[in-house]
Amino acid sequence: MFVKPQEVLIANAFWETEKTSIYFVLQHRKGHGNSKGISSLLVGTMDSIFDTKPAPYRILHQTPTSELYYLVACSLTRKEILEDWEWLFSNVCETLHCFDSEDDITEFVMCKIESVIATRHEIEIDDEDTTSFKVTSEKFHRLFNLPKDEKLVNYYSCSYWKGKIPRQGWMYLSINYCCFHAFILGIDTKVCVRWSEVMSLDKRNSLILPDSMQLVTREKVYNFSMFLSRNETFSLMEQLVDLAMKRLIDDKRSYSEDKELLNKLSKNVPKKASFLKRDLDARAQSEAYRLMFRLPSTEKLDGSIDCTLLTPYNKKHVSGRIFLSQNYICFESRVKAQVSLVIPLRDVTLAEKIETNMLNQSLDKAIIITMSDTLNRTNFIFAQILDREFLIEKISELLSKTKGSKTKELNDYAHSRKPERISKTGDSWKPQQALMKLFPLSPIPDVNKKQEVKAREWEEHFNVYGRGVSMYRTTEVAGLVLQGIPDHLRMDIWMSFSGAANEKSAHPNYYRTTVERALVQQSTANDEIERDLHRSLPEHPAFQSAVGIDALRRVLCAYALHNPSIGYCQAMNIVASVLLIYCNEEDAFWLLATLCGNLLPDYYNTRVVGAVVDQGILDELTFEYLPNLHDKLNQLGMTNMISLSWFLTIFLCVMPYESAVNIMDCFFYDGAKVIFQVALMLLEWNQEDLLRCRDEGEAMQLLAKYLMGVFNDEGRGAIRNKSYDDQIRSISVQVLVYEAYRKYGSLTTGQIERLRLKHRLKVVQELEDTCERNVLRCVSGDGFFTTEELQDLLALVREEIIREKKCIPDKHDPSLQPYEAYKVDFDYFKILFAALSPWGKGETAESLAARIFMLMDQNRDGFLNFRELATALGLTCAVDAAHRLKLLYAVHLPPLLHMADIEAPARHESGAEIAAEASEFFTGVEESVGETLNEELESPGIAPFQWQIVLPHVLLYGSSATVHFFANLALGP
Repeated sequence: MFVKPQEVLIANAFWETEKTSIYFVLQHRKGHGNSKGISSLLVGTMDSIFDTKPAPYRILHQTPTSELYYLVACSLTRKEILEDWEWLFSNVCETLHCFDSEDDITEFVMCKIESVIATRHEIEIDDEDTTSFKVTSEKFHRLFNLPKDEKLVNYYSCSYWKGKIPRQGWMYLSINYCCFHAFILGIDTKVCVRWSEVMSLDKRNSLILPDSMQLVTREKVYNFSMFLSRNETFSLMEQLVDLAMKRLIDDKRSYSEDKELLNKLSKNVPKKASFLKRDLDARAQSEAYRLMFRLPSTEKLDGSIDCTLLTPYNKKHVSGRIFLSQNYICFESRVKAQVSLVIPLRDVTLAEKIETNMLNQSLDKAIIITMSDTLNRTNFIFAQILDREFLIEKISELLSKTKGSKTKELNDYAHSRKPERISKTGDSWKPQQALMKLFPLSPIPDVNKKQEVKAREWEEHFNVYGRGVSMYRTTEVAGLVLQGIPDHLRMDIWMSFSGAANEKSAHPNYYRTTVERALVQQSTANDEIERDLHRSLPEHPAFQSAVGIDALRRVLCAYALHNPSIGYCQAMNIVASVLLIYCNEEDAFWLLATLCGNLLPDYYNTRVVGAVVDQGILDELTFEYLPNLHDKLNQLGMTNMISLSWFLTIFLCVMPYESAVNIMDCFFYDGAKVIFQVALMLLEWNQEDLLRCRDEGEAMQLLAKYLMGVFNDEGRGAIRNKSYDDQIRSISVQVLVYEAYRKYGSLTTGQIERLRLKHRLKVVQELEDTCERNVLRCVSGDGFFTTEELQDLLALVREEIIREKKCIPDKHDPSLQPYEAYKVDFDYFKILFAALSPWGKGETAESLAARIFMLMDQNRDGFLNFRELATALGLTCAVDAAHRLKLLYAVHLPPLLHMADIEAPARHESGAEIAAEASEFFTGVEESVGETLNEELESPGIAPFQWQIVLPHVLLYGSSATVHFFANLALGP
């Protein structure tokens, strides 16, 4: 491609000339191509180590008497540079003879090249990557022979330790691969590892390998060390490997670029060479932002800036940082937990500047946010904003978009509420209010008094700090949450602190329409829900009534439709029933959605991956804080039982409900770290007794007894354990929660998320290994291939599924056989057939592949599962001649014959006689096959043209009579 002309003082250093003319020179870089001289090796080594990475071909311009050269074109390929060379001769060289001065010639050439560049830029789309990055990307694809759609994210200088010898080179990180290349004195070193194959990723710092990173796969350990950008590199590697693991959990989670970043109004944002790097950095920042303020999963951080917030409750200016996203303005103090704020843009009417007051410097460069929120009739003042004009411009831009989307939502809502609209369920229903109001329990005077005291404390707090989503969140509110939230306030406070209120506001009327769709559809999830409805909190009167049961059914069925990748998991009915006690029906739905989607991700899918991940985290935290007990728990094999029974229902199944809801208060306020804090506290208090236990049964009984003794004398108003008065009281839940925060308060949400990333990698790979072992165990008994051969074949299929980003429906459905998780379509089967089967060669190979594919595809879904694939390949290359003969003639029998083969036979002199014989022959075949299969399989109901459903089994296990039958077919009638 042509480039802006640049001066080149020395034309031949590191370059070799291929073609010359009076005014132009075409050169290639030494060390590129097949040149093997010492100078080529040195130049290639230098380019590899120092990352000079110039394009290997270039064209220079020079006039005969000048010593200066000008670079006018460069290219990665010889074909492209030759095209540029021809263009120069066709469009430039002939004109140059008309000039009298060499200076005029040079000026004309430079103007011509610049005009060509300008013209091409006008028609090209604005590209997100820099030119130098494109050169590196091209080299990356050329070095590792990867498809063009495999996009490079970034590259870093590092050393790869091959044995005890470091190889200095470059690490290339793409969406699906971690690659390394070094070229030292003619020795090429390449490493290419798919992220989905990584078993562990760690930082190391030893005497031999200082500041290194270790990447472990099933086959090999790779060590890389670097002096610069180590933390950035490792963070990016973690992010990429986490994307791969999440896709293995759910193959619908594929990565897609956020092209909105290209049009985003930004300031003071450093330009990154790679758009993908910028995109991934933005994703990481948005994820941390959502986690910090409990915002919807669709929220993207737009930017942030330092400022101060005027807090009216103490008349002070708190230093911190303001964050903007498409639907929220948030603030976090510089001092941890001092104050934070979430302001939904839907409640903002105006954002404007405050005129600077020379007498009050604390309000310098200030803005005021005016609210329309009826709960908080207040305004928010931010000051000391360095770039106030730009911030106001950004907020105005976001507000204009928010108002537009809000108008659309209101129109959609109004349309959905038209009187002529008829419910699809056929039955009229309305969402229920909190069931504690419809089914109040008999009052307990002492409990009511304590609830009233708490309610007064909370109302006083609301009067000072505000209420709802836009409340000033301080350490004072954290203290109130630790004591327990009054029953009648739980719904509003849970909704505000969990972020569920934000999700609900973003989707008006979503619950009603989802319920109407969910109740009329037939699904496995709905059937499972029906079985569990009457096992959900049966002692509470609300769930002894059709009112409570119907509300629970609607919430669970709606969530199963809302998130079909999860559907329904047994523990969800317990959580949902407790939510319905304190919350109205729609709020209970949004709390359940927030809990399953954000607070406990992947907990409730078919493989409960999230719970197993958190099990690993609890094991690591126990090792860190309670090392002696850790060894004992591993000896007893208890950690998995503890985490699953405690975490899946947030202690609701192992503790009296009235006590567990206090833990839920903290859980919705502080996130998942709370369940780890409480679990560690419980284990510490029972450590001495657990160390004396002889087996896991005794230990589990000990913990179960202790947990059922956790009491809450202040919380028996709305929910009450049936044996509460008879229980052996072990500890107050208020003391438990307070001590858990005091002793293990150093645990942070960020720390838990980092541990989840680490253990998710380990857990997902262990589950994949288990799945593959189950597949091999099921298929190896067929006897076509050895276990090692099947393992290699399965690796090919797995690689194809991952590479093509194919979504396998019901991949992790426990009711299906393990080999159903690995399927191939005909296009890939055709490739495998050609590569592995002796029948895959020749003109009729594709026709044979199609017939065999049709024969083996028993459920007619257009895919072969792994067992069918192994059978198809095994019958063509791993069995004796008799079995191959049977297969060959089976795939040519009706109805597998193409209609053209039957209706359009070749013309012949005695065509009528041959046609009659053929008709008689195939009629006899049909009858014979039907009779033979009826005798062999004892299935008298099989219709004449349904025999291919069971044919693969006949081909494998048919008797000698069947073999003789197919031999007769081969010889003719």
